[in-house]
Amino acid sequence: MSARTGRPLLSLALLVALGAAFAWQLGRAERPLPRPTEHRLDEAAEERNHELREQWVEAMHRAAPGTDWRALERANGEARELAAAGRERVGAWTEIGSHNQAGRIHCAAVSVAGDSLYAGADLGGLWKADLAGNGWRPLSDNLYGGVRNGVCAAGVSPEVVTVLSTSTVIRYSEDQGATWLLPAGLPASPQNGLRIQRDPANADRVYLLLASAGLGTELYRSDDAGRSYQLVNHTNNSVADFWVDRVAGHDLYLMISRTLYFSGDLGATWTPLGQMPSTPSKVILAGCEAGAPTFYVAARIAGVWELWRSTDSGASWAFRYGIDDFWETMNCSTTNPNLVAFSGVEVWRSVDGGGSFAKVNGWGEYYGDPLNKLHADNPGLEVLSIPGVGERWFPCTDGGIYISADGLASVTNLSLAGLGVGQYYDVLTSALSPTRIAAGAQDQGYQRADGFRGQAADFQQLISGDYGHLTSGDGTHTIVFSVYPGFTLVHYHEIGPTLHYLDFPAGSNHLWLPPIVADPEDLQAFYFCGQYLYRGRWTGADNVTYTNNPQNFTTAGGSYLSAFAISPVDLDRRLASTDSGELWYSADRGATWTHSPDQGPSSHYFYGNALVCSPLDAQRAWLGGSGYSGPAVYRTDDGGVSWTPLGDGLPPTLVYMLATQGPDSETLYAATESGPYRLEAGSSTWQYIGDGVPLTLFWSVEAVPAMGVMRFGTYGRGIWDFDASAVTAAPATPTAPLALASFPNPFNPQTTLRFALDAPGRATLSIYDVRGRAVRQLLAAALPAGEMTVTWDGRDDAGHALPSGVYFARLTAAGQVDSERLTLLR
Repeated sequence: MSARTGRPLLSLALLVALGAAFAWQLGRAERPLPRPTEHRLDEAAEERNHELREQWVEAMHRAAPGTDWRALERANGEARELAAAGRERVGAWTEIGSHNQAGRIHCAAVSVAGDSLYAGADLGGLWKADLAGNGWRPLSDNLYGGVRNGVCAAGVSPEVVTVLSTSTVIRYSEDQGATWLLPAGLPASPQNGLRIQRDPANADRVYLLLASAGLGTELYRSDDAGRSYQLVNHTNNSVADFWVDRVAGHDLYLMISRTLYFSGDLGATWTPLGQMPSTPSKVILAGCEAGAPTFYVAARIAGVWELWRSTDSGASWAFRYGIDDFWETMNCSTTNPNLVAFSGVEVWRSVDGGGSFAKVNGWGEYYGDPLNKLHADNPGLEVLSIPGVGERWFPCTDGGIYISADGLASVTNLSLAGLGVGQYYDVLTSALSPTRIAAGAQDQGYQRADGFRGQAADFQQLISGDYGHLTSGDGTHTIVFSVYPGFTLVHYHEIGPTLHYLDFPAGSNHLWLPPIVADPEDLQAFYFCGQYLYRGRWTGADNVTYTNNPQNFTTAGGSYLSAFAISPVDLDRRLASTDSGELWYSADRGATWTHSPDQGPSSHYFYGNALVCSPLDAQRAWLGGSGYSGPAVYRTDDGGVSWTPLGDGLPPTLVYMLATQGPDSETLYAATESGPYRLEAGSSTWQYIGDGVPLTLFWSVEAVPAMGVMRFGTYGRGIWDFDASAVTAAPATPTAPLALASFPNPFNPQTTLRFALDAPGRATLSIYDVRGRAVRQLLAAALPAGEMTVTWDGRDDAGHALPSGVYFARLTAAGQVDSERLTLLR
């Protein structure tokens, strides 16, 4: 990702003039909602797009051959879990939202008593509410890895909850998530949990299916609610699934390759029941208690998914349907043997035993009726028989979890309030209001919130899809550019924005979500990172003109640019990085580019995707990226000619984004796969600041000077603010010898600035706005030693009264810099 670069806030008059000048050509463009990124065009296209996102993620995690970055991140997460209890809390965190736009839910379970619902989120962890979705609360913010392949509630007094995480970790909790433990009896090496289910016949009995490339497939049973397990079946075949009667329990079925087996003695012995005619490479087993029982198998045969059914307890099988939109999720009713459903981008339902299927609803219908229509992309589909309630279906989507009491004839969204599992690629707060936020989410579209007070904010989804790299030339929301895989989105107007759509440069070679950076000198322009650096200028409606820099950035290696930045101190200075870690610099606004001769040590397996320039020094910048086979961050002090590692204190991880604390600070923050980190200005050691915030992936970070916070976007637990003034674990910063202070503050109409010089010398004192532009020079003179006072009347150099907001006084003297934050209230 590229760091945001910007220019100062435009005056209100100029903003009005800009709006008037373009109003005639910027009428709202009408265009159908873009399909979800993993869309249903045809099987090949859906698979292609799914793979493109996976390839993009893998490319960012560049490492030396043989390096398992997931194993490294799993170790990082487990280390953070263990260390959190004994570590002093650093800073203060506040959850910002979204309160109403949930992200991906993978799985669900009900409590043993049948009065509560558990939902497992992708990197968002485990959540609990009542069966109507009231009172959502997180239970595993202290557990790394999210919840993907299953959740199970078993036992009584206490209820034991087991989760299968995204990191092959299996944990259980006896205290509703306060602590998490490893169950006994399972292999020491990491195993992928495929399925977990409680036996309704015994509240303490749990079955768990594990898979490993080296060990085949293993079925385990627990008789103590998931605290310990014993092996009941081992096969060297990796093609397996199991099913337990969900109403009466006890009866256990296991599908291995094309053969269905039955056990009536808790897995002690197995009887083959029958075989499918073809040998599959993968199977998904579902059963209906009504009938003999009736079984359905989704089988991948010769690379194609097919649905097969048995109406005689697995003795014989018949082909029913060719499946073409399938994310390996299928289930069927407990009472109606003819009601079966599978899911992918959309959920498909059959009432004739799999002979034909119809969509529950089209994905686009969600946006007109999110309460009663399923969101796109459905990784989970649970069917549970709840005592005293009956059968309930729980579709799990990229927009939260739903419930159905009529076999998917209708659905109700349980995720519209309080389920804080948003997955954000980027967040951009308006410089005009710290509570006006634009955000790009994974499959929850481009979102906007305007105002929140002391609680998580509601966000409005303006358009569906995946959006990242939000950027604005002046930091406001007058014009915001972002990218969707296939076009650049234009958000026009600070209040009541309209949306417009710009094609990518013709013939460009670029990332799946290509980085873009707004031009700090032209609000309508942006830079697009491809094999070349393109400058696009929006000319109204859905129109854009591109000019491309003649420099081919792949000549030194790589396929395209992965990061680009402009120095806010000197707009002539620019930096760029390719996906292979090759670094480039320019001192003439990009007219010419030079390949850096010094990439730094251990840079061979570096992928740079986070560039940020110093707000104080035009020669200084930082580059973050993949740190699995070397440092994750580098620094330059000579405009990009040479780079030195700056990775002390960081684990082996991927840095997604870097940001400085504000326009007057070189304190640096990093959003990483392993959480949030802070590097105090002048320090060489990173500090973990994630205590008090969920253990999840942090994707974006930006400074919000008006609130004194760093705003982070996570990929699974929404948006969080870190109070930069509340850092307690880092060594205290010494009081600056210049001792710059102000009174009154906040002020109107004027404030007095005081400082002291130990010796005679030259001093400069200037006022900057929140985007780093010098708006008033108060002092530039040789001064005697002693205490000095200077008054600022809230006006700029031209004598114009400046608007209310946050400003910074910056004093330079005797080779030192000191600053003071000022709040002007009109």
